[in-house]
Amino acid sequence: MQIRLASSIDLEPLSALFDLYRQQFHQPKDYAACHAFLKHRLAENDTMIFVCIKDDHMVGFTQLYPSFSSLLLAPVWYLEDVFVLAEYQQQDVVDKMHQKAEQLAQSTGVLLINRYEQQVLKEQCTA
Repeated sequence: MQIRLASSIDLEPLSALFDLYRQQFHQPKDYAACHAFLKHRLAENDTMIFVCIKDDHMVGFTQLYPSFSSLLLAPVWYLEDVFVLAEYQQQDVVDKMHQKAEQLAQSTGVLLINRYEQQVLKEQCTA
């Protein structure tokens, strides 16, 4: 299993996975729109996407969006999207992608925040 940052050479299989990911949330199937969206994100370098390759096939991805936190006074990466094909979900793919994202965040001095942690942060700040 290999986990690495996505690049433009990953656009075709990544777009297919991204389309499946969106369909989980009752979005219409639209490979072309997913492809255009991801192509733009990668070209503008405004997202980081880790992909998981297993048996020469892309089986999952996680997407991070860089930002800043006014409350933490620090740069952050928001873990926005995570998807793994059903047949690979019991193989720790999500955990390994998350670990890779955490390693990169720590090595660059950035906080990694997922949706759950963001909610906890909001609760702590209002307590």
